[in-house]
Amino acid sequence: MKILFVSAILPYPLYSGGQIRIFNLLKQLTKKHTIHLFSFIRTEEEKKEIHRLSFCQQITVVHRGHAWQLPYLARSIVGKYPFLLSTYDNNEMKRSISDALSREKYDIVHIEPGYVWPSMPAFHVPLVVSEHNVEHEVYEGYVKRIPVGLLRPVLSWDVDKLRKWEKNIWKKATEIITVSDEDKQKIQGLSGLRNISVVPNGVDLTQFPFKPKKADPTVGPICLFVGNFSWLQNRDAVKYILQDVWPAVIRSYPLARLRIVGRHVPSSIRGFGNQPSVIFLEHVDDIQDELNKTDIMLAPIRVGGGTKYKILEAMASGLSVVTTTLGARGLHVQHGKELLIADDVSHIVTSISRIMSDAKTRNVIQRNARQRIEKEYSWDRIAGLLERVWATAYEGR
Repeated sequence: MKILFVSAILPYPLYSGGQIRIFNLLKQLTKKHTIHLFSFIRTEEEKKEIHRLSFCQQITVVHRGHAWQLPYLARSIVGKYPFLLSTYDNNEMKRSISDALSREKYDIVHIEPGYVWPSMPAFHVPLVVSEHNVEHEVYEGYVKRIPVGLLRPVLSWDVDKLRKWEKNIWKKATEIITVSDEDKQKIQGLSGLRNISVVPNGVDLTQFPFKPKKADPTVGPICLFVGNFSWLQNRDAVKYILQDVWPAVIRSYPLARLRIVGRHVPSSIRGFGNQPSVIFLEHVDDIQDELNKTDIMLAPIRVGGGTKYKILEAMASGLSVVTTTLGARGLHVQHGKELLIADDVSHIVTSISRIMSDAKTRNVIQRNARQRIEKEYSWDRIAGLLERVWATAYEGR
């Protein structure tokens, strides 16, 4: 099939979960299908990475401004789109896509995620909308944590606006994709739609080989947090670690160390990490190097949906994972079998102690986690699921 694929972000470098997902799916699917990729970029520097996507037949990139700019904020207040969508209301992208649709015959238009919709012209091709989260829920969770004041009512109003627009976009789709069963059920409940399929996130098994970790309880754990701090859920999680979790860990393990890997670390977060046991690493060439140095992946996610690449990659690599109920949501895992789930500080510390002191439990969890990844989360299997969604959309045209 011939696919017009619109991405909110250039799928390389592999800094964010969205980039990892789209890059690997395109890499697999271009073996059988012809794909014209349309992508937003923010800087000229990004153009240097376009050659990494040469498996696509054609690539068109369009500049988009940084989100927190006054024109976007003003437009979201007085215009029809909520803030998130207003940043993708881009006439240049709309013209580029319209020109391509007039020149070429496409079998499917695929947009990922749905919030790029404002850049779409009118068209009469089956539409697949692939969602990484139920975005208004992520936004709402963040707004609820903001102190009550003048800003909170404005943002709450914008959350409602985003909820309405998400439902509107889903109703335009021939087929909808989510990354988890939970997100599928949420969209069904919100929209009443049934044309929804789950295409989960995955792991490159060759890039993340299984190297089980042997923790040394006499030294203390080396813990790792990985996340792009452009995203609200990662900011919230690392603030929680630094403010609440890590002081409790240090009381039990004075020699423990925490490595925080991620781009765009705000100064507000760096301030919390001003202690000798915490290291920030913004520019890491190969995340596998960090995984190999680590005993435990900490992923205390409290906001957001979807599934978390940091958890999948750690499970594949032989790290023990401690996460929250929300962090494990969407993954086919059980507490005590493939990872440990802890929803408050005391249980997180207890989970870390269990991993450090009980070698049998640690080894079983690590092996079970790798087996789960191999069975369900390889990219070739996941690409096949997306291929079936495209076929369903095409047949229903």
